[in-house]
Amino acid sequence: MWVGEIDVHDDAQVKAFWEAGREADESGREYPTYWSLRSAMVAFRAEGNSVEQHPLAAIEDGEVVGVNQVVFPLLDNTHISYVEPLVPPSHRNRGVGSTLVRAALDLSRDAGRDTIVGQANMPLDADSDGARFLHKHGFSTAIVDLHRVLDLPVSTRRLTDLAVQAAPYHEQYRFVSFDDEVPDELMDGFCELQMAFNDEVPSGDLDIEAEMWDEDRVRKTEARLRKQGAHETRTVVLSSEGTMVALTEMKCADSKPEMAYQGGTLVLSPHRGHRLGLASKVVNLRRFQQRFPAVTTVHSWNAEENGPMGAINDVLGFRGVERLAEMQLKLDAEPGSPSGV
Repeated sequence: MWVGEIDVHDDAQVKAFWEAGREADESGREYPTYWSLRSAMVAFRAEGNSVEQHPLAAIEDGEVVGVNQVVFPLLDNTHISYVEPLVPPSHRNRGVGSTLVRAALDLSRDAGRDTIVGQANMPLDADSDGARFLHKHGFSTAIVDLHRVLDLPVSTRRLTDLAVQAAPYHEQYRFVSFDDEVPDELMDGFCELQMAFNDEVPSGDLDIEAEMWDEDRVRKTEARLRKQGAHETRTVVLSSEGTMVALTEMKCADSKPEMAYQGGTLVLSPHRGHRLGLASKVVNLRRFQQRFPAVTTVHSWNAEENGPMGAINDVLGFRGVERLAEMQLKLDAEPGSPSGV
């Protein structure tokens, strides 16, 4: 069995990598969300990106029998390596996944990364093979997210009722919505909120730091998303002084026109208690539904310990379908040490 990086400029290799990953990710799940082939190709080939991609594949007799997408952040969190080992069901329990994990750890250690972060999908009320596999290799659960889905469309009457209920709490705030590109006049505030996310939202035991955002990163991200066929709808909230204090976003892609994602929602702590989270989501969802009537399902992930945001999603009609364990491993300096597997 050969294990190494695929040639990201070879369409056939990328497709084989993606097909193996999709088969593994979708196995046994009612609501899978694996990315599209188009998204993978664009991400793997992006230049001047904020991350470095290392798609590892295990190949046996010309067939991809397992994959591990290894990602190194470049602008912040440079101690972290994100990994995603995936093995199709027919190739499990014969060492493919373990070999891919060891290859990722060696690659990460050589790059000076000492914090390895992976994830495992789990049923609502049980563990999963993926979680047990990562535990076996020394990972510990840092935080658990609840994966929820929302059926669209949400009725105009329901959205209006929610907006009316929240309105008395935020009369001094202004809501501004936009699509795809961040307006120049909102760029500074938008970057500040992006940088605040990791400090403001629950992260459990994850060893992460604030992300660094500026106009260059935003515009490069927008350009990549357009190449991937992705579209975004955002709503921000401005205080009476004109300061951006809240943000919510939704995204969908041409490759999966029936599916959308609820992105990050953040209300800065000094401005909480005004129902800005609920109100901004209602404004944004109304706009998104009108823009993308083909979307029938929205996916959202929130930390189980994030009670306020979970309550907002419940009010909107989201329902839990599975959990996502975010798992972490600390590497020792030398290979072969206990925490380095």
